[in-house]
Amino acid sequence: MQEPAVVPDLFTPLTPTQKADFHRRYLAYLRGRDGEPQWQTHTFSVREAFYQRIDQRPVRRTGAPVVRQDVFDHHHVRYRPGEKLDEPTLWALCVAKTHRSERFGVEYAHRIGTAERNGDPGNPTTYIGIEEFYHTRILRDVLRVIGLEMEMLDPSLAQQWLIKTMARLPKKLGLPLILCGEITCVAMFHLLLHKARELFADQPGPLARIEELFAQIMVDEVGHVHYARSQLDAPGLTLAKWLLPLVARGIVDGMPEYYQLFGRERLMEEVLRADVDAAARPYPDRFIPFDAEEQARSAA
Repeated sequence: MQEPAVVPDLFTPLTPTQKADFHRRYLAYLRGRDGEPQWQTHTFSVREAFYQRIDQRPVRRTGAPVVRQDVFDHHHVRYRPGEKLDEPTLWALCVAKTHRSERFGVEYAHRIGTAERNGDPGNPTTYIGIEEFYHTRILRDVLRVIGLEMEMLDPSLAQQWLIKTMARLPKKLGLPLILCGEITCVAMFHLLLHKARELFADQPGPLARIEELFAQIMVDEVGHVHYARSQLDAPGLTLAKWLLPLVARGIVDGMPEYYQLFGRERLMEEVLRADVDAAARPYPDRFIPFDAEEQARSAA
């Protein structure tokens, strides 16, 4: 089957026709993939079955633990690791800390009363908000595969301030920052998944479960990037492109484990490449923003 064409540059504005097509397709995709949103319980009628299966059929690594729980707990509550840690421990800490900001942001937006609070099934942000709650659950399950239990903690005070500022900014200023944050998260998860393949290849069953769980996040996050992009006009996208390296550093500086595990240069290269569709391409249930026929009609 021929791969559908996509708009190649995330920072190229969509035409009005493309925006209308995108919103129609994305909302239909979310309804089909997730089902009915239940905001009070942060669940979906369709997607909950996947997570129930994960709970009913746990997969765990066997043998000696690759990461000690006491070492993980000690460093999980610290801003900066105080000693040289091995790669599996750094990886586990990155997994545990990656979603703090997004979860905090969703909960904060809910508290101050945004669209998600009403649970409007016609608004993609309702689905996106609940997906972020599922991501916390996913990351806990990922760590359980390697024998760790994780407590969900808040991000650093500096990151909390940034998140609250973004939530209260006018849309024209806040949306470029949100797009930058979503692109950064895709890059971070992409790197974590590739590192998992290096670290845990000795036990294919547990690695397959980690891959299955990460696939859920990768597909969601790529959709979030495209939705944020669809909300911006040309000046907003130009601003986002300019802000991307600054926002990425602001996010990752709060998680020094990433620099230890991947190096600053490699991490920033992954972010600035902004090839989010490549990150989700292996997954058949990914969202495809545009097909070739729609692009041809839009360009006509």
